[in-house]
Amino acid sequence: MKNSSKLLFLLFFVTGCNFAPKYSTPEMAMPSDWRGEGENGDETLNLTWWKHLGDEVLNEYIVTALDHNKDLKVAMWRVNQYFAQYKIARSELFPQVSANGSALKEQVPIDANFLPITISPITPDYHVELSLSYEIDFWGKVRNQTSAAYSEYLAFIENRRTVVLTLVGSVAQAYIYLRQLDLQLELAKGILASRKEAVQIATDRFEGGLTSKIEVDQSLSVYEEAIAIVENLEKLVPQQENLLCVLLGEAPHSVKRGKKLPELVLPNSVPSGYPVDLLTRRPDILQAENNLKAANANIGVARAAFFPQLNFSALFGVDNLQLSRLFKKSSELWSIGGSFMQQIFTGGALIGQLRLAEAQKQELVYTYEQTILTALKEVNNAQIGLEQSKKVFKADQRQVAALKDYLQLAWYRYYEGQTQYLTVLDAEREVLNAELNMAAAEGDQYLSLVDLYKSLGGGWVLDADAQATAYGEKQ
Repeated sequence: MKNSSKLLFLLFFVTGCNFAPKYSTPEMAMPSDWRGEGENGDETLNLTWWKHLGDEVLNEYIVTALDHNKDLKVAMWRVNQYFAQYKIARSELFPQVSANGSALKEQVPIDANFLPITISPITPDYHVELSLSYEIDFWGKVRNQTSAAYSEYLAFIENRRTVVLTLVGSVAQAYIYLRQLDLQLELAKGILASRKEAVQIATDRFEGGLTSKIEVDQSLSVYEEAIAIVENLEKLVPQQENLLCVLLGEAPHSVKRGKKLPELVLPNSVPSGYPVDLLTRRPDILQAENNLKAANANIGVARAAFFPQLNFSALFGVDNLQLSRLFKKSSELWSIGGSFMQQIFTGGALIGQLRLAEAQKQELVYTYEQTILTALKEVNNAQIGLEQSKKVFKADQRQVAALKDYLQLAWYRYYEGQTQYLTVLDAEREVLNAELNMAAAEGDQYLSLVDLYKSLGGGWVLDADAQATAYGEKQ
């Protein structure tokens, strides 16, 4: 008994060996603050930010997308695949037990001369056995395989959350751009109606002998220009609706609208936290680190392959020619033993596998660092984009106001005979272009806001991911 205890202690000690390198997160210099203007608070990043835009239809579309988007469904089922692979890898940590049985009856030739006279040529055989096999994980191979599989599983959970983050942002941006196109189409149709009226005025003045045919042709030219703008926007609107439908997981159709673009709520500022916060907020960074952890564990698997593979097996069963005596003690059979296998010469395969695992880990170190750099760039670009889009929109507002005054003055001077009709048409053309640009700038504010929320990540991603997975489990 004492020797058995020592043996068990030795087995426990030896199976504690692990040849994987000790993992540590790569150190990378992070800026202490964001470049340019910005606030460091981050409480709003945990909120469902799209609700603060104040459009119930947008809120409804995001819920629909989380429930039905096909790319998200793909990501969810890919997570399930990697969880199953983790379960398969983990199963090797435990003894593998199996049972089998058989009942056989066979006949040999009746005139066979090797059978004693008292033995029937019809011979039954009944057999039941329980077997156990177990690979003793002395060198940590199985544990590292399990660890690698688990890290890959966690990586794909973060991949799913990246899809959620991207999906919510894409739905919001698709809807906002649709409302921008709606606004531009409304403005263009208003100008078109005005230009149609101008054509009629020019025609009446020409027929009354007050002006030349050239003014009619000029007014027709800008009228046709407005028609082209309207027709182009009428093409873009249903195409944008189709894009939104696909994001919602639906066939293309006309979609309902909520608030108009100018009615949406734009926050004065978006607290962005500190750059280092991205390491725990952005799912793509967490995914990159989990992939790195898996690669680190795979080095331990490759190192363990240099050492003997040790296996333990046992079998217990019964076998008898008579079913009534099958479970008698005299029918018992058993075996117990162990084996080992040591690769002696592999032509460099083991060294190659180790070098491959080490190279893959080093690649993922740089992938992790590049992911962080990309995240920092995206946040800063989005911050700059949001601030500049606000300034552009205000400048466009001032330009539209000035051009409308200019148009009104041009009409007045034209009726007074102090300027040509071409001056009025040029003023109208500039007003239309300025109003379309102002609508685009207004939409760009909201698109840049969504870009900033997407780049920052935040606690809302976990809530949205939980909603999506909860719906998927019901299906």
